[in-house]
Order: sequence, then C-alpha cells, then structure tokens
Amino acid sequence: MPILGRILRDRGIVTERQLQEAIQHQVLYGGRLGTSLHELGFITEEKLQEALAKAHGVAAMAVDLREVSPETVALIPRAMAAKHKVFPYQLRGKTLFLMMVDPSDHGALASVGFTLGYIVRPLVVPEFRMIQLLRDYYGIDERWRYNDTHRPLALPAEAPDVHTAAARIDEAGTRDEVVESLMALCRHFFRRVLFFIVREPWVVGWTGAGEGTDRDLAQQLRFPLDEPSVFQTVTRDKTMFIGRLGADEQNRRLLDVLGKRATTNAAVFPVVVKGRVVNLVYADNGATGNVKPTLGELLVLIQRVPRAYLRIIRRRVAEARKAVEDTAVEAEGKESG
Repeated sequence: MPILGRILRDRGIVTERQLQEAIQHQVLYGGRLGTSLHELGFITEEKLQEALAKAHGVAAMAVDLREVSPETVALIPRAMAAKHKVFPYQLRGKTLFLMMVDPSDHGALASVGFTLGYIVRPLVVPEFRMIQLLRDYYGIDERWRYNDTHRPLALPAEAPDVHTAAARIDEAGTRDEVVESLMALCRHFFRRVLFFIVREPWVVGWTGAGEGTDRDLAQQLRFPLDEPSVFQTVTRDKTMFIGRLGADEQNRRLLDVLGKRATTNAAVFPVVVKGRVVNLVYADNGATGNVKPTLGELLVLIQRVPRAYLRIIRRRVAEARKAVEDTAVEAEGKESG
C-alpha cells in the first residue's frame, strides 16, 4: 500500500531502507507490508495500527481483547470470518464493530451487514493480529499469512514442456507465478512435487502436484528445523539432497503422509536468495519409484528462481518508491490549491 509507506516514512517511523527490506520480505513470504515491517522489528503494533487507520480513513480504536464476548464472536460464522478476514469485536445496540484487515473491502462489509442485519462499523487491525484472532477464536489455520497479496486472479495452465516452464519463471511478476512455474518445471522431471516455505524454526508446506499430491495435502505439512530431518540438512548445508530419507522421526512422518517406501529415494533442493534458504522443494517418482541421479539440467534451470525473486523485489521497490513520490506530489498540489 503506497499510502501506508508514505505515512510511515513521513512520520519518521520507518526509513526508506527499512521499507525496501520489508518489500523484499513481502515478496518472499507473502502477506501485507505492515506484517513484514512488524516481523522485521521495524514498527510496533500501536504505530502500525495508527498508520493503517489514517491510510484507510477510519477511526483508530485501542483494542482490548477482554471486551470480546463469545456471544459476539458467534454472530459471524467461521466460514464468513475466514473468507473476509474479519472479526466481530463489539456489539452496541444494532451497531457491530468489525475488525478488518481491509476496511475498504465494501463487499465484505455489505455481506456481513446484510447477513446479520446490523449496522457495521469497520475497525482496521494489522494482518498479523487478525491471524491470531482467527486462529484463537475460530480455529482458522494461520497459513494464510503467507498468501501472495499480489497474486493474479488467474494463473496460466501448466506449462507443456521444460522450456516453456523455465521461460515462465523469467516472465513471472509475482511470487506465486514463480512458484507455479517452478512446480510445472519440476513435474517434467518427477512424478510428484511438494513446495515448502522456510520460516525458521519451521518448514511449512505450501503447494503440491502430481501423483496423489495436491495443495491441500501440502498444507497439512509442517516440520521443525530444530529436529533432525532431510529439511534440516538441506537448509543448513544449502545443497541438494538425493537419497533415502533415513529413520529420523520427521523423515518418517513425511514418508507416512506420502505413503512412500523407505527403501526408495527422493530429492530435496533449496531455493537460496542472498545466502538464505527461503524455499525447499521435495520431489520423488511416486511411492515406489526412485529419482534419477542425473538432474544437471534441472539444477541449472532452478537457478532462475532466485533471480526471478530478486527481479520482482527490485521492480516492487521501484514501484513503491514512485507511488510514494506520486502521492506526495498529489498531496502537495491539493495543499497549494
């Protein structure tokens, strides 16, 4: 959000360098800009909420979770809360004070107001706080924190060949486009593939494709990096692994979920950006198949992924800088007029 960036910079809350680091973080790990700024330690929740309120043009209100009642929470069904990323904070007469990540989402406001029959007053809260609220009160998985907020409405069909998939990595404009192109590329070398996001101390399943594997299965997976596993080894050494996974508990968990024989092999390779492992890709040739040891072509093509991430980061930083400058010029014009 360019307005948020400008507000934070103009108030001296964050620096231009911190904004750039937050954009890099956002490209790699998804979520909103404010979430990245907070996770990086650049801003407090209070300062972020004040800036978000100003950016959205809504009143800022201090949130006291002691005022949340089970009766008010029960007003909004779990499915509606998950779909619109909203949380019912208080009910005063016929007015429902609704916490939202995006108060400008008029569709969500209309849906809640029409369904419940209340006057809805929106209150903005940071994304990371909404994640916590939906998890604690509705049991909604917090993995949506990694959603790519720049994801296009529709992604192209799976690439028909290796060269098309590789070319799409180079052309990708968002993280999810990079990921989908990488998955398509790997599917030309393996029967099934799982893509993981590395956020220490966890490796979090994000998407999957191939024999008996899909996004839903992938998102059931989460492995700790502080316990022995193939994921720990690859993340630590930043090198590709090909072989049998071994008898460690976390490896056995993965084999059990995939129904894979322990006597067959698999491959796990890292995506490294600026010296940091940000993604892991697990691949095999099915429950009983073995991976071929000759993967030189794939290893070369996969190097396009970190280059694509860096290109997207540079473009996003440039766009954000221009948007902030344009907004400032527009504001100055209104003031002088």
